[in-house]
Amino acid sequence: MRPRLILRRILPRHSQNLPYFRSFANNTSYRSRPVGRPQLPFLSIPKVTRQQRVRYLTTEKKAWLKHEVKQGLTYGVLFTAAGIGFLITSWALKQEALERDYPTPHEWGYLTRVYFHNARLRRDKTQGLTDWVAIMTLAEDVVNRLEDPKIDGNGVRDASHECPPGTKDVSAMPEPWRRGYFESMMLYATAAQMLNGWMRDKTRDIMFPPEVVIGPSNPRPWPIRPGQASAPREEDCELVYPSADDIYVRILETPGFTTRQKMEAALAHASWLEHNALHGPASIMYERAVELSLSNTQNPAPLDTTTHALKETSPPPSENLLTSLTALATFQARSGNISSALPILVSILKARKSLPNPDASLQLSSSSKPSLTRTILNHIQPPAYPPPPPDGTSPPIRDSKELCLEAALHLHIGEILYASRQEGREEGLAWTRDAVDLAEEQLRSLGSDADDTLREAKKVCRDCLSTGMENWGRMVARLAREERAKQDKAAAPEKSGSGWFGLWGQGEFKAEDVDRWAAEERVIEERQRRAAELLEDLEPERKLFDLGAIFKV
Repeated sequence: MRPRLILRRILPRHSQNLPYFRSFANNTSYRSRPVGRPQLPFLSIPKVTRQQRVRYLTTEKKAWLKHEVKQGLTYGVLFTAAGIGFLITSWALKQEALERDYPTPHEWGYLTRVYFHNARLRRDKTQGLTDWVAIMTLAEDVVNRLEDPKIDGNGVRDASHECPPGTKDVSAMPEPWRRGYFESMMLYATAAQMLNGWMRDKTRDIMFPPEVVIGPSNPRPWPIRPGQASAPREEDCELVYPSADDIYVRILETPGFTTRQKMEAALAHASWLEHNALHGPASIMYERAVELSLSNTQNPAPLDTTTHALKETSPPPSENLLTSLTALATFQARSGNISSALPILVSILKARKSLPNPDASLQLSSSSKPSLTRTILNHIQPPAYPPPPPDGTSPPIRDSKELCLEAALHLHIGEILYASRQEGREEGLAWTRDAVDLAEEQLRSLGSDADDTLREAKKVCRDCLSTGMENWGRMVARLAREERAKQDKAAAPEKSGSGWFGLWGQGEFKAEDVDRWAAEERVIEERQRRAAELLEDLEPERKLFDLGAIFKV
């Protein structure tokens, strides 16, 4: 058979340029859709090559977007209004709670009250460091607003030229306004004490304590804390705040303040001078406080003007006189003048024991709790400004607070007797025991549910008990150490021979003295455990947004 010729070229597979020998299979006209075919969506073949036009924003989608935007704005406005309302309500409740804790006169403006509340709240906080710079700023704003006739000082006049510069005459203002102004001035002076000598760097407008300033007046400056600005130079600094001495002198010379207020300012000023080791001016200021307490006393004076001791034949002294004399006596004891301090304290203790006792009927009526209706009305109505305290010109009543002050006198006398002479240690220890017993008895009689009227008495008794337990423990511990040292010293010659040529010993040592002080140490530990619940302050610290604080009965 004759072989056939190969007419086709051998081409590689998958070539893109292959010739089309089968024309019926590659004719596109046979694969196209007929013209008369129905145009149905499920029968159509999508064309990828042709670009389709799609309408993304239809009429229905526009209406839906408008609705969503409108709903979003509505809910946003509602939630924002609710948040603002919640913040305003929280702020109002907080200020209401602060107004009940730190009352302010109704004659003050709202902004002045807010400044005063925040300053007192920052001062009385117990956790963390106290921001005295913020307290100083707030107190200064309160004082400036009260002294400005255009704000809250309508009726305040400048004092006479005999008074220090800046002194105001507030005698024409109502009593609540004057009392609030006095509290603001005392807070202002306290903040000035804590910020004494602070400097402001004029080049950077930053305030620094005087210990870190570099200059001739401070040859050894303290190091700056990490993260703070660098230490300033003294030539670039200036004093920021006024002196506490100037503020106290302004208070003492302000017309319109009571004798008790001026006496309290004089005692605070004397304590500040004593803190700065200015004992001469401090003694003068303590004596001025005593003179102020005697200004409303009828002649003859109930004390010896030379020794400042109270006379036994004189009538009961006033509360101001007892307070100022106690401060003077303790100052003399701290200064080492024990011979003058001890007679004054003993005479004050005798005078306090002769004070009149409280009326049982009045004490029972004052301790009765208000009714539920009265309690609810007190929370709904705005709090009233408390009535003025006693002026201190009359003798006090021998209540729980005065008994705790008697215990404090026992502590002072016990400390003086214990530290002054060797043979008076046991006598001073006995005075300290009596003070602890008296303070603990009064603190237990007050109970744990003492109302606001007895809060100050509880504070005085708690401080007295705490100090008394501490003093008692230190006294006994020192006596026990000394007795143990004597025992060890007496036991040493027995090993090496006693006396000169062994003829004399070191004397007979009583071992029961050591056992006595060890037993008393155990008694003190037991008393401390028993008094721990009395010394704890169970009232929690007020929080920033304490909403339930105003409903506490």
